[in-house]
This record gives sequence, structure tokens and C-alpha cells, in this order.
Amino acid sequence: MGKIYIETYGCAVNKGDSEIMKGLLKEAGFSLAKPEEAEIGIINTCVVKESTEKRMIHRIKTLEERFRDKLIVAGCMPLTEYGKLKKLTSASFLGAKSVNRIAEVVRSVKMGKRIEVLEGNGIKLCKPRVRENPVIGIVQISEGCLSKCSFCITKYARGNLISYPAEKIVSEIKAAKKSGCKEFWITSQDNGCYGFDSGTNLPELLKRVLKEVKGKYFIRTGMMNPQHVKKILGGLLDVYKDERVFKFLHIPVQSGSDSVLRRMKRGYKVKEFAQIVKRFRKEFPEITVWTDMIVGFPGETERDFSKSLELLKEIKPDFTNISRFSSMRGTEASEMKQLPSEIKKERSRKMFELTNKISLKQNEKWLNWSGKMLLDEYNKAKRTWIGRNFAYKPVVIKGKHSRGEFVNVKIIKAEKTHLFGKVVKK
Repeated sequence: MGKIYIETYGCAVNKGDSEIMKGLLKEAGFSLAKPEEAEIGIINTCVVKESTEKRMIHRIKTLEERFRDKLIVAGCMPLTEYGKLKKLTSASFLGAKSVNRIAEVVRSVKMGKRIEVLEGNGIKLCKPRVRENPVIGIVQISEGCLSKCSFCITKYARGNLISYPAEKIVSEIKAAKKSGCKEFWITSQDNGCYGFDSGTNLPELLKRVLKEVKGKYFIRTGMMNPQHVKKILGGLLDVYKDERVFKFLHIPVQSGSDSVLRRMKRGYKVKEFAQIVKRFRKEFPEITVWTDMIVGFPGETERDFSKSLELLKEIKPDFTNISRFSSMRGTEASEMKQLPSEIKKERSRKMFELTNKISLKQNEKWLNWSGKMLLDEYNKAKRTWIGRNFAYKPVVIKGKHSRGEFVNVKIIKAEKTHLFGKVVKK
């Protein structure tokens, strides 16, 4: 029926959306192809920050030169930047919540029509998929969130929280496991508020999954806002005791200053964030902690920034995703007085310098550790395998192996982003 090229940017939810789009298109009779061979192009966009949006605009222009009127812009951008896109391109649009209608949109574009499908609330579970990685199952548990962060544009694309039924989530994981998946990414805009709209919560969901899905596998619980984690902390600590749950916590703090957090409308205080991390570390000393920081938010003083650095020194996250603040049009933060770019640049440099040192020291603690890990990625260029141990630490090894294999390793080297190991006998 036609060859389709799909290009994907952004978070795990976007990656999962593209897997579903590919699956639905194959089911409808289309085939997937390289850009030079394809008849229709699809770009699944992300607009989490200004630099990303600029990259999206560049890619849309480039792809439009190749596909002309046979280009579809999907993802968050059609809803968050509709007016800008209309002026920029003659492409068709598919909203972030409308991926289940991709075959309908592609058929229309193939017939020479320009189409916009922007709304929809179809559950993105139990759909045909073409997985990017055959051993990793991306499992979206909800759409939207309950927060009102003053800097966030994604809310305009994903909307308010709609939690998916637990039985559908369990069915998705069972089917994915049967197809060969051994690692499941529980994902959404904010896993922490799952079920708050339907009388349940994330710990209850995870307990049900662990009870009903038998066998050997790992669950990675994705990003959770501290605002909601504090309400379910006891249940989370309990469910994390299961050996099938990666000892991994992604909890974005964004700032070490309460005054900045108030302007961000994050819904928690620095002390509450720190207490959550300390509770997890007390229960699971080797847990991997990821966090996010925004530097140069409007009104951030030198004192505010110093507090962020002090918090990082105290918490010692294994990885920190640092964003230099850029205002997104239409958000509350875009109306605030912005800091000069040179201040944001210098603060970003200082924070990167600190977090790189922290990440290396955290990884060095794993030297000489021995244990089991799951191989989930192969680097063709370097001819190396990457696996994850129980704490979701990435470990690089050499040798002949297969994706989805469990191997025993000993850590012999540590860098700031990866550990390096050698295969050993039990």
C-alpha cells in the first residue's frame, strides 16, 4: 500500500507512540522504509524546551523538502505550536493523543489530502507494535498529569490525567513478555499521580503486575513528581522490595530553592524531596537516583542557585539532567522577567562540572561488584553489549552474547556515564 518513514524525538512516551504507529501501519498493509525509499514521512515531535523546538522546526523543513505534501507532523508540537506550524508547513497534523488514528491519516495523505487529527483519548495499550528494542516493553499507564508547572508546555499537548485501567496494563505486559520482552518501562508524563483520578495508585498497580505477571523480568518505574510521591511513599517502598523492580528512582527536583519551586508551581518543598530520597536510600542503599535541574529560572538569585548546588552535594544523584531555562510561549514562566543568557550559561557550566564529579564518584562505588545483569542493548560500532544490573546501572561488556540474556559480571572500571565489566562464573 505504500512505504512509510517515521522519525522520533523525545521521551519514552513518544517512543512508545511511534512503536504503536508503526504497528498499526503494518497491520493496515503499509511497510516501513528508510527516508530515501519512503513515500510518506512522519516526524513524531517533542517541544520540552526551546532548543528542542528549534531542532524540530529544522527537521520539519528538511523533511518537507523530501516529502512535500506527503509529510505528517505528529507528537506534541501540533497542539502546543499549532499557529506556528500552520505558517511553517503544509504538512498534515496528528495530535499526541490521536496516534490510534495514524492509518486513517496516512490513507488520506496518500490520496493527496491534507488532514488534521488533533483530539482523541484512545488508550495506547494492547495495540500492534513494532518495538525499537525487542526486549524492552514501553508500557504507558496514563495520559496527561495533575500538575500545573509554570514552565511546562507539554501539558497543552497531553492534557489532564487520564489513568489507564490496571487490567489493560497487565494484559499489555503479559503480551509483551510473551513476545520476548524482559524489561518493562512503566511510563507516562508523571507516574507518581497514576490512579489519583480513579481511586487507585501506582503501588497498587505495581503490586497487581508483579502478582499476575509470572516469570523472570525487570520493571523500570519512570519519572515521578515529588508532589505526588510523598502521598504514596510507604506503598512505593514496599513494592520496590520485589527483586523484579529495578532499584531505580527518577524524581526531578528542578531547584534547590523553595522560592524558585513556588514560582515553578511544583507543589513540594526541597525538604520533602530530600526526605523521599533519604527514605529510599535507607531502604535500598544501592538504589540509583536520577533527578532533573533547571538553571536560570526567572528570578533565580545567586543564593537560589547556591542552594541547588548544595542540594546536589547532599543528595549525590547518580545522574542529573540539567536544562538551561528557556521560556516556552504560552506558559506562565514566559511572562516572568528572564535572566540574561550569560548568567544561565555560567550557572549551567558550574552545575555540569559538579554533577559530572558526583556521577563519577557514585559509579566508582560499584568497582569490584559482582552480580547478574540483563543485556538489553548492542553497540554495533564498538561491538560491545550494554546491560542493566538490579539498580539499572548501565554496564558495558564484550564478547558473543544475545539480547535478553542474563549474565554474571564483575565491574572492573567506572566512568561518569557507564560501568565496565567482564563476564564471570557464578
